[in-house]
Amino acid sequence: MPRKHHPEADSVALIRRALRLCPLMGHWPDDVLDEVVAVARLRCYDKRTPLMVGERSRREVLVVASGRLAVEGVDAAGVRFVLSLHGPGEILSLVRMLGNTRFVYHFVVQEGTVLVHLPGGAFMAVLDAHPALWRDVCMLVLERLHEQIATQQRRALGHTANHVADALVRLALIHGKPIEGGQAVSLRISQGDLAAMVAVSRQTVNKELRTLEQMGVINAAYGRVTIHNLEALRQAAGG
Repeated sequence: MPRKHHPEADSVALIRRALRLCPLMGHWPDDVLDEVVAVARLRCYDKRTPLMVGERSRREVLVVASGRLAVEGVDAAGVRFVLSLHGPGEILSLVRMLGNTRFVYHFVVQEGTVLVHLPGGAFMAVLDAHPALWRDVCMLVLERLHEQIATQQRRALGHTANHVADALVRLALIHGKPIEGGQAVSLRISQGDLAAMVAVSRQTVNKELRTLEQMGVINAAYGRVTIHNLEALRQAAGG
């Protein structure tokens, strides 16, 4: 369930900070950012809170201020899938600005999380008032489209072992935390979420993680993977 709003003054400061952390809006002029802040609202959510479930037509853009948010859903066979994970400074759901479109995915809060909500219509109005900013949106969408196509190509050409390694590499580059005193990277990810990302069973993911452990590339523990050799993991992803 969402927790109550921050006091108004604190909300404005937190919204502005979150938007400045977002690569899309970080360089926008102050007066433009003021317009975005004016239509935004800040909400706090507890772990495992689902968002936009059953609201396939809801038009809202989200920016993660703190915490982590998963984009997921359930396929026609009733199997859960995870499309992506997002942390502080990331903007998502831009596609929900589209009209006359229904979406099969929703969002699930993975830990205590603060989100900035931007109503799609109001956010588009700001962009329309400053047309040059649409270029920033287009470039971000193109970057994400390129990554999705590249991921699909790797999945089509690789095997399960490659898929698991590839998912770990991509997650480590975005969400990994360097471990002090070495080159290892710590990544918080459950085997269930990893399995849902690569569309295999948890048992299969466990098997592939154990293989990577035996190679000395990673160490897998409950809810966490420590990557000791990112380059070797990249090689495993490429097959």
